[in-house]
Amino acid sequence: MARPVLTPADRARGAFLGLAAAAGFGPRSLRGEVALAKLLGEELLEAEPDLHRLVGRWIGWWRQDGDGITLATADALDHLARYDAPAPADGATAEGAPLMVTVPVALVNAGQPRNLVSGTYHIIMLTHPDPHVAWSAVAVNIAVSCFLQGRRDFIHDVIEALAANDAPAELLLVVRRIPLLARKELMPGRPAAGAAIATAEAALWMAYHEPLMERGVRWLAGAAGDASVNAAVAGALFGARDGEQEIPLEWLAGVEEVARLRDLAKRLVRVES
Repeated sequence: MARPVLTPADRARGAFLGLAAAAGFGPRSLRGEVALAKLLGEELLEAEPDLHRLVGRWIGWWRQDGDGITLATADALDHLARYDAPAPADGATAEGAPLMVTVPVALVNAGQPRNLVSGTYHIIMLTHPDPHVAWSAVAVNIAVSCFLQGRRDFIHDVIEALAANDAPAELLLVVRRIPLLARKELMPGRPAAGAAIATAEAALWMAYHEPLMERGVRWLAGAAGDASVNAAVAGALFGARDGEQEIPLEWLAGVEEVARLRDLAKRLVRVES
């Protein structure tokens, strides 16, 4: 039976719902990081998105709820609330969780690589001011953008963007080796270049090599490293690649505000079919 032709909206819904659904896997809850992604999506729908207003949205949610975010994200929001400026960079901020939060930037800027790169980078630097994190998020978002345009081979686009912007050499090396890397060589628990790059490598590898979303997400959720984050970022990539219909229905049953996510995704995506 032929698979249905996916529209950009189908893929955008898949990305947002895949992110939220896969965030329920692994040893810890990441519902808060998904909540921050929702708030970012809503800010991007404003006539003139504003980073200061976005930070206010995030801080407001953190003070009212705050459950399911990483310690580094909580510390970053606390610093923003106290000083109205990002915290200084340190090794503790170089985690992979922010790669989840900026997925909406890929939806709204699919087909606009300059805006995608700039938006992703500057939003990451608000909470996790580390180039390794920011460029890892850019790499993931470029892959999402390619999928929204119906293009499955994202490696060249990612390499081109990273090389043109003087991204960390270790991240560029990781992306270049993805097509040649066997699953047994994928070691998300032993990141040679930091947790964010390890997350990007694991999620991009799955999106490039693994045909089945459920198998890929479950493998990462049970692997070493930051299993919860790796599974969630891979879920977004799988959803963008294969559409919402490939997400198991039982996964969606555990997702908060499914209707809100579907609506956000539909309104955010602007690339033409």
